[in-house]
Amino acid sequence: MSSYQVIARKWRPGVFEDVVGQAHITRTLRNAIASGRIAHAYLFSGPRGVGKTTAARILAKCLNCVNGPTVTPCGVCESCKGITTGSSVDVFEIDGASNNSVDNIREISESVRYVPSIGKYKVYIIDEVHMLSTAAFNALLKTLEEPPPHAIFIFATTEVHKIPATILSRCQRFDFKRIPFRDIQAHLRKIVTKEGMAFEDEALFLLAREADGSLRDSQSLLEQAIAFAGGELKASHVAESLGLMDRSILFEISEAIVGKDPLACLNIVEKVYEFGYDLKRATSDLLEHLRDLTVLKVTGEASLLDLPDCETERLARISSQAGAERLQMIFSIISKGYEDVSRSAHPRYSLEMALLKAAHFDEMEPLAELIARLEGIAAKASATGGGGQGRVPAQAAQPPQANVRPAAVPWKKDGAPAVSPKAAPAPAPAAVEEVKAAKAVKEAQPQKTGPDNGLLEFIGNRSKELAGLLSGAVIEAEGDVVNITVHARNEAKLRTFHRASLDACLKDFYGRPVAATINGNGAAQAAPRNNKEADPVLKDALRILGGRIIEDRRGTNV
Repeated sequence: MSSYQVIARKWRPGVFEDVVGQAHITRTLRNAIASGRIAHAYLFSGPRGVGKTTAARILAKCLNCVNGPTVTPCGVCESCKGITTGSSVDVFEIDGASNNSVDNIREISESVRYVPSIGKYKVYIIDEVHMLSTAAFNALLKTLEEPPPHAIFIFATTEVHKIPATILSRCQRFDFKRIPFRDIQAHLRKIVTKEGMAFEDEALFLLAREADGSLRDSQSLLEQAIAFAGGELKASHVAESLGLMDRSILFEISEAIVGKDPLACLNIVEKVYEFGYDLKRATSDLLEHLRDLTVLKVTGEASLLDLPDCETERLARISSQAGAERLQMIFSIISKGYEDVSRSAHPRYSLEMALLKAAHFDEMEPLAELIARLEGIAAKASATGGGGQGRVPAQAAQPPQANVRPAAVPWKKDGAPAVSPKAAPAPAPAAVEEVKAAKAVKEAQPQKTGPDNGLLEFIGNRSKELAGLLSGAVIEAEGDVVNITVHARNEAKLRTFHRASLDACLKDFYGRPVAATINGNGAAQAAPRNNKEADPVLKDALRILGGRIIEDRRGTNV
């Protein structure tokens, strides 16, 4: 018979000093033993693999050691050895899941009356005690209320809310917590070092993260990774043996999102899908990664992150390329995408759409700065005499132009728009000063390049379908606004299915964001453009806010 012991059993703590991450409990128990304040019933609750049953065994050793009660059991006496191997005649470990009937509890109640054989106490350790039936709990009440002086009960459970209040009131309750990530990593380093095995710190980092607060789970995962590696324990061995996604993929995704590279996002999703990784788990890991990215951006404190130094440095480089508000919005988008991936019949598509949306999200301008700029526009409007009248006097003085459609403006790629075949009408004498003011504002802005006759050719190279919808279209430009008039049957398609593609083409062609207004045949004549978009104040608002005019409700009969 093989004498090999798995790591989880070989490195199971034998004294309270070796228990990892539960100092608040071990200190209390040691002080209670040292002072002789030993209760007759204890309840240990907490997540799996954090030391509940281990602490129960150590407590039993402390009570029944030949030198006991003592806080440092010798570990070599007959009682200590029997508890370690599970063969002690005075310490009983009972599985509450398979011994949950009232008859099982009655057997315990009968045997508890007899004095211990070797040690000073009879210790009953009932694991997963919440699995006992209601009748079994009721049968246990009398024994817990008036136990013999030599009987100690230790209950362990992962679901303390299922324990009846009548049982809880008769026990000293100790809540075990999830073991901190750093403590698990340090303990794993201690194990592999004493085992004489070469290792990478990043490999231990992956194991500790995957354990999710459970020391026992981390030891089992370490056992599996060592068996796979055979020699030196590397991060690649851990990822491959446990089926984990390479963490470098998370950095690639965040770099693609922050860099607004939708093509890279799609390629990464394709790679993740082809590798066979669980997309829900991948999205969850991405959420955690984006959280770390945002925390580092906002606080600048790498100590708040459970990450190795190499990852922290790369995370800092990525966070420097985006604002905190944008990172927070990206997190919100991916969080909503996680919900879609979780319940979608096509999780890959849901993840792709979430990444594309995140990649197209621009930096948000501070609200205070927007308000200041809008106040400047309002002040300019008041200075020109528009005030609270809701209209600009200069426009009232101009000749009626509502039904006159300007000719399409020829465009040049390397310069400003060519001069329109028709010269604009001269302003009325009463509006000369306002026209000069509007012209000064426009000249103070950066020169804007317009489209030329190669726009449709440019769009055709990008999308034949989009170019077909724009066939015969009349394209006019005013500042950062491009007005497109197409056949009525193509208007709805351009506004919905192809709007994003059109905006992207216009942005790439002009080298800056522009606002596109799409009309069907005849819409341009019906819209009084000279009364709206010719207004310099409205032009400034459109430029600052990136919007477009849908309806002009300003009063005209005031």
